[in-house]
Amino acid sequence: MSTNDPAGESSPASLPSQAEPAMYTSVAHLSMLDASLGMAFVAVPPSMRSINIDVGVEHGGAGMGPEPLELLLLALGSCTGMDVISILRKKRQVITHYSINVYANQAIEHPRIFTDILVEHIIGGDNVSSVAVARALELSTTKYCPVHALLSRATHVEQRYHIVGQ
Repeated sequence: MSTNDPAGESSPASLPSQAEPAMYTSVAHLSMLDASLGMAFVAVPPSMRSINIDVGVEHGGAGMGPEPLELLLLALGSCTGMDVISILRKKRQVITHYSINVYANQAIEHPRIFTDILVEHIIGGDNVSSVAVARALELSTTKYCPVHALLSRATHVEQRYHIVGQ
């Protein structure tokens, strides 16, 4: 939990009591199996499908799962990808291949945020309409994908597509 000071900076707040989960629409839980060593957390999102989150050995972890910042790239790619494929199917596009590459540059100084992100959609199929793909990406990035909406407020995010197999 954090509070805002008059200068607009976010700072930790002391908690007079435990949080009340019922006040929130989404609740995630993270716990360390052994807090005496390592860095790994078992994370349980609102969908209740747990994942391991860890860092590499060079940072005190065991590399047993994606790192927290890596999850942002995966979330962005999968969020736009699920929107795009759903829209293309509704437009009766026959898609036989769909892959997504997410490229990012990271700042050198801490907190080492992503300074720009490129999401590359590679779509294959017979007679796939470039107009349909462009519209699907537009709808995802301007209307449907909350991950894109959030990240694009913090950094430059670009979406590109290539149609293969025509």
